[in-house]
Amino acid sequence: MTGEVTTLNDVLAALQGVDLPLVFETDEGAIGAGYHVTELKQVSIKSIDCGGNVDDWRETHVQLLDGQDGEHMRTGKFAAIADKSMSKLRHLGEDMVFFELGLKNKGLRRYQIDGLTQSANGVRVHLDEARALCKPAAAATARAPAAVSCCGVGALPSDFGCCG
Repeated sequence: MTGEVTTLNDVLAALQGVDLPLVFETDEGAIGAGYHVTELKQVSIKSIDCGGNVDDWRETHVQLLDGQDGEHMRTGKFAAIADKSMSKLRHLGEDMVFFELGLKNKGLRRYQIDGLTQSANGVRVHLDEARALCKPAAAATARAPAAVSCCGVGALPSDFGCCG
């Protein structure tokens, strides 16, 4: 399952009826056994992009503390934590979900779900590091795929309503 899991509700739907170890992994490696869900956050963001466009939205952030001993959390325990949290924070399960963690608890990075796979050994959630995005350029590229990225070579600020 790749590209289909975008909310906490999607994660729980994918884990429904499964009782296996839940392993979160990045390109740099997997979170250690014995990790801990430290916080589920409902974040409201109001922003203005480089083109002067004002936007607001909500996100859900799941913060994980890397572990170094024990076993990986079972899917049922993760689901119970998420369910309890969603009963206290309305809409927590409906918004785009991001995971915050630092492997070996070094730094704190923000990730999105890139894929979720299940095997007899467990459920693996592959996380991809979130990246910066120029929204006006992304919108222009969506309208005209041959467009050059914001502020890139050959791009003029007026092309995207940004960078200047």
